[in-house]
Amino acid sequence: MVYTLNGQVVQFLHPINKEGQMVWAPQTLTMQPGSDSLSFGSKCKESSPSDRNTSVPRPPQVGTWFKKMPSIAEEGSEEPRMTVSNAPVLDDAMAALGDPTKMLSDEEFASYVEEQLESTNRTRRAAIIAWMQPAVVDLALSANGTCVIQKALEVTGVESQVALSKCLHGRVRQLLDSPHGSQVLQESIVMMPPHAFQFILHELSSFSEGWAGVAKHRFGHQVVERLLEHCESAEVVAPIVTAVVAEVECLAKHPFANFVVQHTLEYVPAQRHLVVSALIQVGVPQLAQHRVASKVIRGVFEHGGAKNQRAVHQAILSTPNAIVEVSCSGVGSFIVHRMLESLQEPLYSMALQQLAMAIPRLQASKHGSHIAARVSTALSRG
Repeated sequence: MVYTLNGQVVQFLHPINKEGQMVWAPQTLTMQPGSDSLSFGSKCKESSPSDRNTSVPRPPQVGTWFKKMPSIAEEGSEEPRMTVSNAPVLDDAMAALGDPTKMLSDEEFASYVEEQLESTNRTRRAAIIAWMQPAVVDLALSANGTCVIQKALEVTGVESQVALSKCLHGRVRQLLDSPHGSQVLQESIVMMPPHAFQFILHELSSFSEGWAGVAKHRFGHQVVERLLEHCESAEVVAPIVTAVVAEVECLAKHPFANFVVQHTLEYVPAQRHLVVSALIQVGVPQLAQHRVASKVIRGVFEHGGAKNQRAVHQAILSTPNAIVEVSCSGVGSFIVHRMLESLQEPLYSMALQQLAMAIPRLQASKHGSHIAARVSTALSRG
């Protein structure tokens, strides 16, 4: 099928015409069964309404970008002389799409390009990426373009991924400060091999306050989380773990950085003991009563392993009256419940004994009363 754009012929994916030129027809945008919206990739479906226009994107219409002309089949063309998969990419066809930056303001066009990246063949994906390259940074920083760049990283091979990433070199800090650009950094880490996103590590390592500063950044913490999830190299994660251990109290109490501490516990098992030791040194009872840091202590129970869990239990039980103080705290009471579920002897009996001595105080507390009832039941059972 052949279309025209501003007087130029645009050839889309299809057989070959009589002159031996390839014809490139846009794929039809499809509706999901039972849905009122079109699907263009799961990553951007998670964007909030404030980040992306919620109007339903529609496929190209006659009189908008492309003007329909008779297809080759309608002209009675003969059998194609080459397969689509081996057909060359016509630079003129890509150029006829116009300036890629128009995706910044045209959500429908951006959705169309995103769908083409997902549905066409490898050769044409490479051509689309080459067409987008001059505008990659601007697209990555925009609500419309970020989904296109993320889709390109998702569906292409390493060679095209590297070509895209080279456009981002030297711009990591700018991308990090953007809700859209930071998503591109995360997708780069998830989809590309480690050697291809070394530039991200290099540029973030010079961040103000180092890795601790990135962890406290409103979008940077998510980038660090992806690094911990997808980097198995000890050399890569070691500076992050060092920063977490050195500033564990500040990071554990921080609304963003606490997730980095939790991720370190979950995804860096070889270094968990260092993080737990640092938490114990700060003071587990104090952290267990903090609205944010208590999530990190719970993270030890979920991902720390038996040895580290026991160390945290002992840190609470060895501090006079600590388990009672924690029980009377709104967030701390959940920690004590988890302790009573997982404690083994002799620590379990030690915990019951300390709590039993403070039952009147626990009963007078809004949050401690639940602990008091549980202790009384356990004692009655002998």
